[in-house]
Amino acid sequence: MGTVEETLKCPICQDFFTEPVTLHCGHDFCLTCIQAVWETDVSRDGPFFCPECQIFLP
Repeated sequence: MGTVEETLKCPICQDFFTEPVTLHCGHDFCLTCIQAVWETDVSRDGPFFCPECQIFLP
């Protein structure tokens, strides 16, 4: 089990959340981090996925 500090950090940038967002799968990211992942890995129209669990999101 992680520490409280680890739960407040984005798994992408490894820093404390800035403008945190929660995806439908329950994973949290900084808004700018998840946008950067989606801009480089998929088209602008999707499909979008969670970088943690790799599921596609609605």
